[in-house]
Amino acid sequence: MKKTAVFAVLVLCIAAVMSAGCITPDDPAEPLDYATALIGDWKSVEKTSYGDREFYVIYHFNDDNTGTMDGEMDGKIFNSVPIGWGHVKDNCYIAGYMSTSKADYLYISEDGKYLINEAGETFRRL
Repeated sequence: MKKTAVFAVLVLCIAAVMSAGCITPDDPAEPLDYATALIGDWKSVEKTSYGDREFYVIYHFNDDNTGTMDGEMDGKIFNSVPIGWGHVKDNCYIAGYMSTSKADYLYISEDGKYLINEAGETFRRL
């Protein structure tokens, strides 16, 4: 009886070791192509109050390094500023506003779902 129990435990241990290689972790996400990851539309997560109305900012980044920064109120675009953008390094970008001499650094999250500007405002990919 004792030999059978020892043999059963030994077989279970060997089976556990042998099957450990068969367990695969979750597939890692594809790494972002940072040069093109910004392309698309991004809407501010936090709403800003403008009187009794809600205001959002929407960035549109085109693949030709142009785009717009739009103000949205009550679901309608009321102001649009042309921008030019470029990839700086890794997850860092710069967006220059054509109507002014100002520019902002933007940072994209590792999963590509969020964008954060220098002021700490967060934007979600649409």
